[in-house]
Amino acid sequence: MALAAFVVRSGDETRQVQMVCVDDLVPAGDELRRIERLVDWGQVRVTALPFYRPGGAGRAGIDPAVLVKLALVLAWRGLPSMRAVLRVAATDMSIRRFLGFGLTEGLPDHSTFSHAQTKRFADSSVFEQLFTAVLRQCTDAGLVGGRRLVVDGTHIEADAALKSLRAELVDVSAAADAERVTDADAGADRPAVPLRAASLKLAESRSGPTPKRVASNATVVSRTDPDAKLRHKPGHRKHLVHRGQVAVDPKARVIVAVQAEHATGSEADALRDLVTRARFAGHRVAELAADSGYASQESYAALEALKTQALIPPQPGAKHPAAGRARERMRTPVGRDAAVDRQAHAEGAIAELKRHGASRARCRGTRLVQLQLLAAATAINLKRLIAAQNGAQRDQNGDPPAHAAAITWLTGLLARVLDELTRIAAADSSTGS
Repeated sequence: MALAAFVVRSGDETRQVQMVCVDDLVPAGDELRRIERLVDWGQVRVTALPFYRPGGAGRAGIDPAVLVKLALVLAWRGLPSMRAVLRVAATDMSIRRFLGFGLTEGLPDHSTFSHAQTKRFADSSVFEQLFTAVLRQCTDAGLVGGRRLVVDGTHIEADAALKSLRAELVDVSAAADAERVTDADAGADRPAVPLRAASLKLAESRSGPTPKRVASNATVVSRTDPDAKLRHKPGHRKHLVHRGQVAVDPKARVIVAVQAEHATGSEADALRDLVTRARFAGHRVAELAADSGYASQESYAALEALKTQALIPPQPGAKHPAAGRARERMRTPVGRDAAVDRQAHAEGAIAELKRHGASRARCRGTRLVQLQLLAAATAINLKRLIAAQNGAQRDQNGDPPAHAAAITWLTGLLARVLDELTRIAAADSSTGS
């Protein structure tokens, strides 16, 4: 009778008591380990300190660094929600170590993070300062060129349904009656005619088909997220969205600035704010590249006042002098190179943002969407830093696969040379020479 050549696992081994260290269960090259070393978590706590009341009754609050780390994990892994992050963290030793929790410690509840994001940190600069600190490290590492900025925008699905839309009506006559009229001669205000009660009556009965009602941002507003705006693109479904603007340095596709805004008006309205944010972070913004959606006489004038060269193709029918000069710039090698940078890096960065948690708004309100964009952009810039460190380490230690290939090639060449020498020696001995 043959014996089995394997050891049977009964399952009892999993109930044995062992002395283990979480630090030993996570590889030294783990990405979250490296992120932990790149961020000054003490500064994060200092920034969040004003939003915690000192002393008092009740249990101590969760470490604000833990809450920020949870937001980074969500963005880094591209998980859909904080509930999903906590489910993964329950069994993921890398996340547990990154958060500073032991094997048997209970993780924070998802509602704790929700309160911190929507209430405690909503009007703070915690995420803004974290983004700026990581961007400064990217600049110090030589990943930011500092001359050209490429800008593009995208729509972010709002956390609100179409059924939340309600008509937004204003009584124009009553508002006009409530105004006070200034008497220029007397120099005093006098009240207008007293408010009149609205006169309402039932509409006359009608026949025929019910007219089709068309909603627009001018007539309806969402009751769950008033900042979300209705968007309907031909061939696509109607939905409520926010707009996110992204400014990228094309040298290593580092995100320099992000801005969440209402999805109404022109995209070009955000250019001045984006340039201001980028310059605050140390970027010169000597050139700014964008698509024709940002082209207008006002945007060209605004960039000229900021001493920034506008590499923006004008609208096809634009005939003002600034449009003519813009066409000439876009025909130059610099203009063509800027168009390539915009397509490759601005649109590429937006695609990355969507993979890192910015495809859909998790909270309601433009300000909270801004925090979500900042967390995703910070995760992407941390990825750039880690990649740069990997490249520097390969340059320092050499490329092992390349070394192995070179050794294999040289060994084969040496073997062929020895075979040829052996053949020549055998031929010489056979001829007696």
